[in-house]
This record gives sequence, C-alpha cells and structure tokens, in this order.
Amino acid sequence: MTDRSQPPSAPTLATDTSPQDARPERLAHTFPRPGSSLYHALKVVPAQQRAPLETWLTWWHETALIPYEVRDPGVAEQKLTWWLSELKRAEQGQAQHPLLQRVKAFTLLPNAPTWPEWPLWSQQIEGLIQLVHQTRWLDDGSLQRHARQTTGAAAESAAVLLGATSDAARSAANLLGVGLRQAHQLGRLGQDARAGWVNVAIDVLQTHDVKAHQLTRPDAQQVPAGWSALLGHLHAQAHATLDQGLSAIRALSRAEQRALKPLLVLAHIQLAQMAAVAQSGDLVLHQRIVLTPLMKSWISQKVRWGLLK
Repeated sequence: MTDRSQPPSAPTLATDTSPQDARPERLAHTFPRPGSSLYHALKVVPAQQRAPLETWLTWWHETALIPYEVRDPGVAEQKLTWWLSELKRAEQGQAQHPLLQRVKAFTLLPNAPTWPEWPLWSQQIEGLIQLVHQTRWLDDGSLQRHARQTTGAAAESAAVLLGATSDAARSAANLLGVGLRQAHQLGRLGQDARAGWVNVAIDVLQTHDVKAHQLTRPDAQQVPAGWSALLGHLHAQAHATLDQGLSAIRALSRAEQRALKPLLVLAHIQLAQMAAVAQSGDLVLHQRIVLTPLMKSWISQKVRWGLLK
C-alpha cells in the first residue's frame, strides 16, 4: 500500500498480531493504553479540553468492559443497572461515584465544557445491558441499531465535549461511531466469537452460507466456503459507514471540523486496519489484527497536518 502524500521515510502499513495478554500487567490496566488508537486520538485534543474528555472516556471504558469482564450475566446486569441509578443521582447533583463527582466539579469551573445530556449516557448503559444477554443477532438491522445506541452515542458524546454541538455535527459523529463499531468488530471478529459474541447477524451468515460455529470454533485447516464473500460484505459495510460519517464531517463548519479531529484519527486508523484485515484471508478468525503503534502515530500525524480528512 502506498501513499503519495507521505515522504519516503514514512512507515509502511504494518500489523501487530501478538497475543493481547503478552502486554505487561501494569499496561494492561492503563487507560488509554500507550500506543492504542484512543491514546493517539487524545494527543490531537487541545490541552484545555483533554481532562474533561479523559474523565468521560474513563467512565465509558469502565462501563463498556462490564459485559466482557463479568462472566455472570446476572451480576453484569446488576452492575450496569447500578450505573443507571447512579446517572439519575448525578442528574440530580447527588453522584456517588468519583468519576461522576469529577464531572460535577468540571461544571463549576470557569469556561466549563458542554457535557452530553444525561439521557445520552443512560442510552449507552441500556445498550450494554442488552449486550449482556444478546450474544447472537437475528438480523443486521438490530445489530446496527445497537451500534448507534452504544458506540454511535459514545462518539456523539465525545463530539459534544469537543465543542461540536450542532445537530449536524452530532449526527455526523454518531454515524462515524457506528462505522467505528463495525470496523472494530471486524478486527476482532474471531476473538469475540471465541468468547461467545458472534457479531455477525444470522441473516447475514445465512446469506453467505457461513455457520456461527465456524466463527466460534474456526478450523485452521479449512476456511468456510462463504468466508471471502462474508469478509467482503463486512468490510464494505464498515467502509461505507465510515466514508459517510467522514463526508458528513467535511460538510460542517471549519471550526467543527477542527473540533472533531480526534474522531478523524480513530476513523482513519480503522480504515487502515480494515485494509490489513482484508489482506489477511481468514487470519482474523484465529487472532486479532491491529496496526502497530508506529503506524497509528503516523496516521494521527497526517490528520494533524490535514492530509487526511
């Protein structure tokens, strides 16, 4: 893959397929993890906006991990339901959790940032509660509605904190968030399937004649007959959604385009990662494919320079 906008010394597209648990323990629980996509996206955020956004991202990260880290669905739902109650308390100025108390402290500062409305926070928790019990999706429409409710709402919340608060900016960010979710699910398709989450709807699997068990228990010696067509469909779907989100952002005012640069970093990292997945055959069924930190850093820099929009 070549890019005429990059100098000869620019890094080439590269992927890191090392096991995720190979990271040192102290880094595994650091957020954002050094070298991660969010790590590079936050570097684009102006200094005065970074602390509120990091607070919100930490809340989002902690709650989004609950369905994946708590094995008992009942306990996971109980934890998430507690968060719904905590958000109601926060709306009334009575938050108990340190993260939401920090949010309240930010609202009292001069030039306080605009925070997402509390129902937008709750919407994401409700989507996670659904995920606790929804390990299979009957149709693609339901899966994409869930993406809008979770990562779409998360991207919209980030846009508000970044100062892009118009209806058009929020809509564009939500759409981009759906594309981010689709691309993220593609990059960890096999990893999630082996953990019990098949993030391809049954109707899509049937269309391409791929069985769920071929994702949850992939055969290293035999690629599913419909795999190439399924991979092409998932790649095209995520690529189209990201392109639509990027086009919507390019139609915004220059000020809002600048504000949303961190989301552009995430989008272009995912586009490059999807290209790596598309080139890898069935490798994504057996291990997660991610870009190297060097490649992510280079993409982030090109967004800074305005070479990627």
